[in-house]
Amino acid sequence: MQHAPAPAPGPLAEVRLGGVWVRVVVRARERDARGAWWYVCEILLPDRVSTARGPIPQERAETFTAPAPLVRPVPVEDYTVLDDGHEGTGAPGTGRGRWLVAEDYTGGGALVHRADCAQAPVDAEPADDAVALQAAAAGARPCPVCRPETALRALRPEEMWAGRPSSRPAGPPL
Repeated sequence: MQHAPAPAPGPLAEVRLGGVWVRVVVRARERDARGAWWYVCEILLPDRVSTARGPIPQERAETFTAPAPLVRPVPVEDYTVLDDGHEGTGAPGTGRGRWLVAEDYTGGGALVHRADCAQAPVDAEPADDAVALQAAAAGARPCPVCRPETALRALRPEEMWAGRPSSRPAGPPL
């Protein structure tokens, strides 16, 4: 006998699907490259399973993402549980989850990446603003692809990356 899937743990929310508000479980929230919020949601859909005695009804969990304007909160749900990821999900003002710190296998030391950097290795450690700044102060280099120093400079004086190889290609300033 097969059991119906249980929804993933997480707070409930409502998502606008086909003109109707539908309750879903929110598994995560993340920002895209442009800074827009997206919610990773799970919904249980009616389905069937074929057996030797014929089909029997069974729910199927389906995961999808929805842009923030199509998602609304459900009262009394705790959305702070979504703030533990490294995809820019931290509480505003903490910078939590905005950075990744990874070992630099080619140059030694460490590299600081933005959380959405395509060059960051999967084993990179999520970091908040303080940890990213501390890594930079300890000698970590900025990633040459995502250029985190452009955002970190707003948090720390210009000399933070002084003396380290530039992450910018030669040429006129951007």
